[in-house]
Amino acid sequence: MAKEVDWPGRVDEIEISESAAITVEQIDEEITAAIASAVCVHFQVTVDQALKLSRALAVAADNAAKYLSGTQT
Repeated sequence: MAKEVDWPGRVDEIEISESAAITVEQIDEEITAAIASAVCVHFQVTVDQALKLSRALAVAADNAAKYLSGTQT
């Protein structure tokens, strides 16, 4: 579940390390992801692209969790 944030549009911020994070913002049909570290990269994705990215991350996370638990297939 996404956490509450300070301003409208911000969906979540995922800390990658002490000096890097990924933020996701959404207003109407516009979805923006920003990878922030020493250099910040912003990109907008469509709804379909966001769903595909979300699914890919979910599959990768599930596979990694299975690997870590030793139930790799």
